[in-house]
Amino acid sequence: MSFRATLVIVVSVFALLLGALFALPVYKKEYAKVEIKGVSLLVEVARDSQSRARGLAGRDKIPAQGGMLFVFDQPAAYGIWMKDMKIPIDIFWIKNGVVVDLEENVIPFKSGLRDTSPPIFRPDVTALYVLETSAGLAQKHGIKIGDEIKTFFRNEFAQIASPTAVAVEEPPPVGGEYFIETLRLAPAEGGEFKIKKLLTKNKFYRKFAISYKSGKFAVSGVMNVPMGAIPRGGFPVLILNHGLISPEIYYTGRGSRREQDFFARQGYITIHPDYRGLGETDPKLVCPSTLSYTKDGCHHDFYVGYTDDLVNLVDALKKLNSKLIDVKRMGMWGHSMGGGMAARVMVLNPDIRAYVLFAPISADVEDNFYELKSKEITWLRETYGMGSEVYKKMSPLTYFAEVQAPVQLHHASTDKDVPVEFSEKMYEALKNSGKKVEFYKYPGEGHEFGDAWSLAAERALQFFDKYVKGAR
Repeated sequence: MSFRATLVIVVSVFALLLGALFALPVYKKEYAKVEIKGVSLLVEVARDSQSRARGLAGRDKIPAQGGMLFVFDQPAAYGIWMKDMKIPIDIFWIKNGVVVDLEENVIPFKSGLRDTSPPIFRPDVTALYVLETSAGLAQKHGIKIGDEIKTFFRNEFAQIASPTAVAVEEPPPVGGEYFIETLRLAPAEGGEFKIKKLLTKNKFYRKFAISYKSGKFAVSGVMNVPMGAIPRGGFPVLILNHGLISPEIYYTGRGSRREQDFFARQGYITIHPDYRGLGETDPKLVCPSTLSYTKDGCHHDFYVGYTDDLVNLVDALKKLNSKLIDVKRMGMWGHSMGGGMAARVMVLNPDIRAYVLFAPISADVEDNFYELKSKEITWLRETYGMGSEVYKKMSPLTYFAEVQAPVQLHHASTDKDVPVEFSEKMYEALKNSGKKVEFYKYPGEGHEFGDAWSLAAERALQFFDKYVKGAR
C-alpha cells in the first residue's frame, strides 16, 4: 500500500458502473498477481517498512484469492509474527521464483499472557518475498517447498470506492521505521566475528582487538579473555555497552574499562563494542553518532543504529561456533546511553540471560529529549508531535511486559547527568509487570558512582553469577 494512501477501497461492479454518478474519487494502490499450482491470486503489495510492519494485522478476513506480498530490497531470513492478527494464515517465503519455505495454518497470537511475546516465524533459508494468504491455501492446492511461483507486479493499481462499502484505514505514521514492532521483524545482520591482535595481558586475562559485521559496518572493539582452561561449553560472556562519548575524544574500549577488568578477573569474557562511527569502525558515518540521515538532514535516531550493533553482535557470536564462548550464557551491562540501549535489546532479543544497567537513560524515548539541542527538539516535535502515541511505539518501556530476562538497576540519587527518575520509572514498570527486577540507589554519588562503584560492581557480579554464569 502506498505510504500516502488514506483509504482501503473495496472494489464493486456497482460502483464501477455508477462512479460518474456518485463522483467518486480514484485511489491508487499497488497490487500484484501471483500464480502458483494453477491458482491465481490478486494480492496487496507491502514495500516499505511501515506497511510491512502493519501487514494484515486487524483484518477480519482475507479473500480466498487474495493476500499480501511483502517485498524486500535484498534476500534475508525475514521474520513474520502474528501480533494483532485476527485470522490464521499460510506464510510462503519466496526466492528466485520458487517457494523456499512455508508455514501452514499459523494461528493468531493471544495477547495478555504474562512473560509471553508473539513468536516470530523465520525461514530456514533466505528469501526476497514473503506471501501471506488465508489459511488452508497450501493444503488445498498441495503447495510445497520447491514449487514454482510467478509474480506479476501492477504498480499503482487503480481502485474505485463504493459509496456503500468503504473501509477507513489510517496511514502509517511518520517514524514507523523506529517502532519496536518494526525492528523486531528485521533480520539480524551480524557475522564475521574476528579475534585480532593481542593488545595486552596480565595474570588474570588477555585483551584482544576484535571486529564483527553489523549490516554494512565492520564494528571494532575489545575483548578480555580470562586466563586458564576453557570451561566446558566455553566462558560465559558479558557485553559491555558504553555511554555517549564524542567521536573526537573516543578511543577503542573507552567507557567500560573498569568493568572490562573487573568482570574478566571473575571468569567472564567481556566484549566492548565501539559502535558504528567510533573507534576503527568502517565505513564512517555520514551523520554524527546517534543521528541518522533523513531527507531533512541528520536527526536523532532514538539510538536505533547503535542498538542494531548490539543485536548484530549477539547474532555474530551465535554464528561463531567457537569452543571459547558459551552463547547460551550471555549477559549485558550498560552505562548511561548504553543502559538505555540495553533496555531496547530487552524487548528485541531473547538471547541475553540477564541485564545490569548503571545510570541508564530513559526507556521512554521522549524523556531523553532533555539532552538534545533545542533546534533538534523543535524538529522532533514538528515531525512526530508532542506527547504523541508514536513515541510510545518507539519506547522499550511500552513493551516491558514482554521482557523475559531478569534486570538489575543502579543509579546515584544525586546524578546530575541522567535523572534517577529514569531508573525509578523502569523499575516500577518492570515490577508492575511481574518481572524479576532489583534496584539500588546510591545517595550522594554522581553519574560514575564514585566511591560506591565497588559496591555496585559487586552487586552486579552476584547478579550475573546467578543468572548468567549459573545458567545452563
